[in-house]
Amino acid sequence: MFSHLRQRGAIALVLLMVVGLGIAGAILAGFSHHALELYREQQTQNVLLEAKQILLLAALTKRGNIGPWRRPGEFLCPDGNLPGEAEYGHSGFNAAACAGAAARIGRIPWADYLSAELRDSSGEPLWMAVVDGFQERRNIPLNNDTAPSAGNPWFYAAANNGAQALSDAADPVIVVIMAPGAALSGQNRSTAAQQRNPNNYFECNRLTVGGACLGAPNNYANYDATQGRFLNGPRLDTNANPTLNDRIITIRRSELLVPLERRAAKEYQQLLNLWAAQVAPALGHLPNPASPSDITCADVGAGIGNSNGCAPAPLVCRGHMPKSIALTGVSLLPVLPEYLVNPANRPASMPSQAAWQNVLLEYDWLFLNRWEQMFFYVVANTANCPAPLALTLRNMSLPAGSVNAVMMGVGVAQTGQVRVLAADKVLLNNYLDPVSSYALAPDINRRAWDAVPPLVDQYAKLAPSDTGNDSLYYRIGTQWAPALKERP
Repeated sequence: MFSHLRQRGAIALVLLMVVGLGIAGAILAGFSHHALELYREQQTQNVLLEAKQILLLAALTKRGNIGPWRRPGEFLCPDGNLPGEAEYGHSGFNAAACAGAAARIGRIPWADYLSAELRDSSGEPLWMAVVDGFQERRNIPLNNDTAPSAGNPWFYAAANNGAQALSDAADPVIVVIMAPGAALSGQNRSTAAQQRNPNNYFECNRLTVGGACLGAPNNYANYDATQGRFLNGPRLDTNANPTLNDRIITIRRSELLVPLERRAAKEYQQLLNLWAAQVAPALGHLPNPASPSDITCADVGAGIGNSNGCAPAPLVCRGHMPKSIALTGVSLLPVLPEYLVNPANRPASMPSQAAWQNVLLEYDWLFLNRWEQMFFYVVANTANCPAPLALTLRNMSLPAGSVNAVMMGVGVAQTGQVRVLAADKVLLNNYLDPVSSYALAPDINRRAWDAVPPLVDQYAKLAPSDTGNDSLYYRIGTQWAPALKERP
């Protein structure tokens, strides 16, 4: 009898162990599946971030003498070619430009970005979409005032089914990088035509798989650059099935234009110092600004900037930054004594005139993209603006030594600033912002062109509490230094 009881106990124990192991296995399986999903999600997020860094770095470091339009800051056209085709990995479809909305969405052209192809956790290559005006091969200037042409939108992005904005009107999206994920019901990726169709890789905002796309204000469609409204997934139906499984990462306008303006400022400072050293070596003085009323400093309309005018004005101490070509003189005739390209101004260390001209060509992108319109410039060490003309800086610790030049980057237009017509572009208040934190004279910077400025030759750095986006730079001796607005 005791033997039977022991057998029953043993059987019960084995059954309990089996059940326990089954439960534990099920729990572990659930944990494993969850861990795998988290790993895949992180893998996709990592490649999206890496792609963003690659695209931004390439745009910001593009050389200033590389054609056809020489537009540092532009992004390559998406790749319209397919894996296995000879042109796959290169921008455009068979090297065509991408002016239309349909051509501004496609796979990232990794070969032209000199990078290995990045894929999401489902194995799909990443895609990109670019706002009109910021793609390559556009014959328009690229600077703080660049905007999509009529009929083309800035991009807008959101997450959490549209409840969380990833951009706003003050700082719109200019590039969206997208991970398609695995194909959902109704998406086919077999034929060449299907593989070129973004609808087979990306979804719209819908409540059910295959259901109707939602209307405004929830009208997101990741395959539509014409609409320009993108949604980060996942979007799930009531059964937790994905109706949108795309993942996106964005490049906002400020992420491109703030560092691009700083690059333009640095290269202008190099050029001004080069001019002082080579054209006026006896005195080492800088070129004068162009006149505030010089209409040739206010080019408008489409087309890369022209080479005419906006030259230093001998009697002007505060005004526009001269066009870079008005300082280099490359390709201008006659070759004036004040042009850097003049053989008399070539550094002794430069092996040839051709080599010197190639150096100067690196600055052409500044005038081609109208960066002279993006900087206010004042000097105090020229023949007609000599020291002790005092340039005083406010709202900051005063630097040691005499300030002999100031330049201000103007940033993108703020509310109320208009920069469309030539008449708009000779008004300083359309470029420089109030310095509300400097109560003595809040308009100290934007009235510097007045016949009688509020405070003559005094300029103020923006405080964290100020709403503007101007950047101040000053020169002591031959060294330029930034005095940029700090974060609040």
